[in-house]
Amino acid sequence: MQTLVLEKKKLNLREFVQRRANENDCPTLLKDEFRLIDKATGKVVCLYVKPAEDASALDEMFDCCTKVNYQESYRTSGLKTTSRIFGYNPRNAIRKDFCSITSFATEQPAQHAKIMAGGAIAAKHYALHNPELYADHLKTTKERVVEDYRHADVPFTSGIINDNNPLCYHFDSGNFKEVWSAMIVLKRDIGGGYLSMPEYGVMCEVRDKTIFYFDGQNILHGVTPITKLKPDARRFSIVYYSLRAMWNCAPLREEIARARMRREQVEQKRRRVA
Repeated sequence: MQTLVLEKKKLNLREFVQRRANENDCPTLLKDEFRLIDKATGKVVCLYVKPAEDASALDEMFDCCTKVNYQESYRTSGLKTTSRIFGYNPRNAIRKDFCSITSFATEQPAQHAKIMAGGAIAAKHYALHNPELYADHLKTTKERVVEDYRHADVPFTSGIINDNNPLCYHFDSGNFKEVWSAMIVLKRDIGGGYLSMPEYGVMCEVRDKTIFYFDGQNILHGVTPITKLKPDARRFSIVYYSLRAMWNCAPLREEIARARMRREQVEQKRRRVA
């Protein structure tokens, strides 16, 4: 595995955030396995691996991804994205004011289970290549997230499947601080779609059946344009991460009781106003 020691450049972030990524934003395209060390801190800030021993399981995940019912939305940049979240959701005062598993799990349980199982593959190589950070990440998850919202013995609480999404430059938000997210990439007959990190001047090819690890809250990143080489070409990126808002979740029974109580309070308030 190649080791790179690079200095993080100071960019005018206003020129990048929410702008579409381009292949000419970075001078270097990395195709083989590597670890990137930040020159100033000495920390491994990202890792790219090709786990050949898990190839058959990842092929099954690709087939699973083709059967997922995706949802479309528009970013503030106007870019349409196609994706589906999985795992667990924290409370949302507007849409659903209680912690729960995602709708994907109830609508397509078989597909959801397959995607969640991929988290074990991501966790295995995380632990192999960065055991200290992995141990801290898993310890935090077990200490701060109640068992009802954890899946198996992995540190991740949630995730998203992106379907052919050339994402604009952004920083992730809402995750545990100073830990890694894991991105499994599965693709067929695709050109481009590189993961671009302009602060370090590098792009990663992210080939089929590979995993990319990094702290997306601290590293600016985006996905370059995707070219379909055949009509049915697909590029899936399955990102596993840990949401800090899950720390606020009570056990499921308490969440349900809390939601009922709040709903009753709202109804009582409406009746008084009427």
